[in-house]
Amino acid sequence: MGKNKNVIVVTLIALVSIFGLSILLTAFDSEPTEKFLSLINIEEDGSIRVRELIKLNGDYNGLERIVFAANSNASYATGTVKDVEGDSTLYNGDSIINVRAGAILDDGELTFDDFNNNINYFDEVSYASDGESGKYINYDSRSDTYLKLYNPSSLDEIFYIEYTVTNVVVVHDDIAEFAWNVLGNGYNENIDDFEVKVVLPNSDDDYRVWLHGPLNGNIERTTNKEAVGTFNFLGAYNPVSVRLIFNKTLVPYASKYSGFEAKDAIISYQTKLSEEANAERETINRTNTIMTIVSIIWIIVAILIAVVAYLKEKSTKKTNFNMEYFRDFPGDYGPYVLEYLLDVNVTEKSLSATILNLIYKKVLKVEKVESKKKADYKLVLQEYDENSLTDVEKIALNLIINEVGNSKEVILSSIKKHCSSLNNAKSFMNIYNNFIKTATKLGKKEGFYNTNSGMIVPTVILCILGILLLFVNFSLELSILASIIFVLIFILIIFVLTRRSYTKKGALHYAEWMAHKRFLEDFSRFDEKELPEVALWDKYLVYAVVLDCADKLSKEMEIKVASIDTNTSTVYMGYDPFLTHYLVTSSIYSSINNSVHTAIASSRSSIAASQRFSGTGFGGGSIGGGGSFGGGGGGGRF
Repeated sequence: MGKNKNVIVVTLIALVSIFGLSILLTAFDSEPTEKFLSLINIEEDGSIRVRELIKLNGDYNGLERIVFAANSNASYATGTVKDVEGDSTLYNGDSIINVRAGAILDDGELTFDDFNNNINYFDEVSYASDGESGKYINYDSRSDTYLKLYNPSSLDEIFYIEYTVTNVVVVHDDIAEFAWNVLGNGYNENIDDFEVKVVLPNSDDDYRVWLHGPLNGNIERTTNKEAVGTFNFLGAYNPVSVRLIFNKTLVPYASKYSGFEAKDAIISYQTKLSEEANAERETINRTNTIMTIVSIIWIIVAILIAVVAYLKEKSTKKTNFNMEYFRDFPGDYGPYVLEYLLDVNVTEKSLSATILNLIYKKVLKVEKVESKKKADYKLVLQEYDENSLTDVEKIALNLIINEVGNSKEVILSSIKKHCSSLNNAKSFMNIYNNFIKTATKLGKKEGFYNTNSGMIVPTVILCILGILLLFVNFSLELSILASIIFVLIFILIIFVLTRRSYTKKGALHYAEWMAHKRFLEDFSRFDEKELPEVALWDKYLVYAVVLDCADKLSKEMEIKVASIDTNTSTVYMGYDPFLTHYLVTSSIYSSINNSVHTAIASSRSSIAASQRFSGTGFGGGSIGGGGSFGGGGGGGRF
């Protein structure tokens, strides 16, 4: 029951961590908009001419761009100074006109100077298909425009859009004001680099400018008639707004009048927002600092636990045994126990090796079956003492002789055909699963492993805290820390929750079996006088299957059998030429391996096929709160 609990805990931690990674991968899209430039010229009549360059990464058929002249969520203007707080129809434009779309060549780093490049204007059409280029559709109405630009990524061009929004600038009794949503909350991609430049009709030494949006933005008065706002990263669906106040003589033909003085109220309101934004920045900085310290402490503790667990496991493998080769069998147990020692698991390799062991014990006799296609073998049941077999061997014998065979014998090539039937497949797998279960119990019974029980509880708690930190750091955009924590959670799962350390017995047996494997792998290097009796060679092959060196050993044994003088060699004491001929020179173990593997794969395939499934200011930092003015819009690739 304890192991099942551990498995459940490990599984839950892994699933939650994977879910966290999927969120991280979604948030940091591998194909964002690389750069978005918006150039806004304020005209003397109060309209604005907007030009945009949009560079996408990755694969796409084209770009969608939605532009609104008016904010449909704005409250009706009151005609009082209260309107300067932004959420007012006072700042809505009237209409969108002079819409055009096209592209420019991608000649490297994209800057505002590229607006002077030659523009390949697209053809406006009423219909286009994915894959077409140089075309756009304009689903426009009076107050909004929905553009769909067709130009696939294979052309490696930068999208260009231009349009004019009429009657945007508000003329107050003392100043003129431009307040506009450059991006609404509908742009559905992350933007690696977003810049907006606003250009006044003429110079004004005293104009003020503010930027609204995520707090990582910044805006500067670059000249006495231009201001540039930047975001080195702009998350998807984040609105961005710009606000300027300037001398109203710069827009002599503007026609939207508020009827009140607004400068002091606007500056006061923006100052309030700036103070709130600065306070929020300080809070975020403090939070980031705290979370960074906490995360670093967590990372250090996680690394220490992982290192301790690794060193503890490594230290348990140390023994006083230092022989290079070990000819004897380290344990008087079946090959399935050896596989459990090596991998804490029992697989079909152990079934193949157990069948070979039954041949070695002369419970089964090998007979060659004449075939025109390829060599085939028959396993014939012999008289045997049932008490001489382990429970695992009895299950294997029942599986191969009674389930697949006719209770007396079985032809190896018939196993695949037998397991192609659904009922036979289910019966075969039931017995096979019982073999695995029983063999695993015997492996555990040997006491080869200690669990890291003293480290499991603190490690689970640490992993749960790590998952919480993962999500918190993600929300704070501390992506590097989040990534490190994610990796360390899986390291903890691997080195602590799913690993076991050897007992003294397990370490000794492991070292001896590795020396035994080296002996088998270097079998041909030994003189016949140094080799055990041939009667043991067949048993060597049984365990070589689990040790993954049976192919090499069989070939080397075959050479040795052919070269040894049977009349004088002590190696041949107890030699059974018939048995050794088929186990060694004919490589019957390979046929058994293939038959067992084919039977299990065929059974699983038959069972799977039977299943049915269904499913269905003067510049400075960004203030925050973008999206409260007129205009806006969004878009993204398609």
